[in-house]
Amino acid sequence: MTVRESSIWLVGLLACVACSDGPTLPVQDEPGSAGARWATWVLQDGSVLRPSPPPAASSEQARLEIEEIVRLQSRPGWEAEVRRWEGAPSLPWTHQTLDLLEFYWPLLPDVRVATPARAARIMALLHVAQYDALVATWDAKYSYQRPPPFVADSRVHAAGAVAGVPSYPSEHAAVAGAAAVILSYAFAREDTAEFQADARRAAESRIAAGVAYRSDVEAGLALGRAVAERVIQRAMADGSDAVWAGSVPQGENLWRPTPPRRVSSPFDPLAGSWRPWVLQRVDAFRPEPPPALGSEAFATDLNELRRLGTERTARQGDLARFWATDAPSTRWELFLAEEISRRGWSALRAARAQALLSVAMYDAFLACWDAKFHYWLARPITADPRIATVFATPPFPSYPSGHSTISAAAAEVMAELLPDAAKTYHDKAYEASLSRVWAGVHYRFDVVAGEQLGSRVGKKVVEYGRRDGSAFGGK
Repeated sequence: MTVRESSIWLVGLLACVACSDGPTLPVQDEPGSAGARWATWVLQDGSVLRPSPPPAASSEQARLEIEEIVRLQSRPGWEAEVRRWEGAPSLPWTHQTLDLLEFYWPLLPDVRVATPARAARIMALLHVAQYDALVATWDAKYSYQRPPPFVADSRVHAAGAVAGVPSYPSEHAAVAGAAAVILSYAFAREDTAEFQADARRAAESRIAAGVAYRSDVEAGLALGRAVAERVIQRAMADGSDAVWAGSVPQGENLWRPTPPRRVSSPFDPLAGSWRPWVLQRVDAFRPEPPPALGSEAFATDLNELRRLGTERTARQGDLARFWATDAPSTRWELFLAEEISRRGWSALRAARAQALLSVAMYDAFLACWDAKFHYWLARPITADPRIATVFATPPFPSYPSGHSTISAAAAEVMAELLPDAAKTYHDKAYEASLSRVWAGVHYRFDVVAGEQLGSRVGKKVVEYGRRDGSAFGGK
């Protein structure tokens, strides 16, 4: 197809989108061919895994694939599967992963799949893989400029939201292929065949929607899987499989197992040595030592926790429980997913935002865990067993607070992505931070140090995002 022909069909595509059966994505939200040049996390660039060209428009294969779509759209009930996978293609996989983490959360400490740091790691792997897969998809889309089926044949109807982009390969298929591979790696205890089956269903829903040929789907699935395998190669060398062979240090005001279960092996003591995505060194922002036992600063914050036993309000207790229901990063993943859905962001913009947020929280966890296991500060209930906590104290050192650290990092990214909602998310981060004091499981100096640490990590990730070549969420 010549450049002039490509321009003609793209103009026609936008006209078809305007009169398609469903809502359209905002034109200003779609990066077009520029999306192929956005910076990637694992791939060298978007072109390294470019698939072979699609079947020619005049080929027998293309004709047969059009006939398949016509048959699918003549069957009753075909719209249901299309609706299930509507919208930004990364979102259903985000929710599925969060559901799995929610399942594993109550199994702690016995099954350590969803510890705070590991939950953040899984979300970063998922969203990095999906984003890189989409950049590679955009490279192929604008290299081959294949018109989608509903443009090529008037018998095909475009169902649901339609993005004005070439169809080969399918973005939904690429995301699904990547997600299924990551979930199979991260949740090996599960029925991994079901992840692959879901990927197939998500991808093929685009055939029924009239926006993808079968060859678009197959190329997208293969591309997504190939990207995810590269992400897993990196993951297998990130240090997270190292087994801690150390021992809990002994000394005054150092961490020791806390009631009621008195878990003797703390969660992920080596997480501070895992490989980060953006930070050059996880100890680059390590906070100063906490106040010494017996100091005025220490006594002030300890007495605050003692008073909460009788002065804690019902709202403070409710907020403490709200922020402790799951791994802290999952709340922020849901906040962003809700914004993406409400604002109707396109596939590539949504995936970029999710990758930045997940990476910020993962790197923040590493920085936090580095400090926790550098100082090994005992929890408040160790300093005074009479402190009344809202729930059991988590089994790892106190300083700094993990919730405070990752929430501050998340708020920096959310403020960058959503400037009109910056105050809302900074307020949520402050609430998440204070919830740990209200719960009685952290000193106020824990949360202040965490807020400062997380903010510095989040700003580093924001700086990275501003250099990625996109036009969204940057200044």
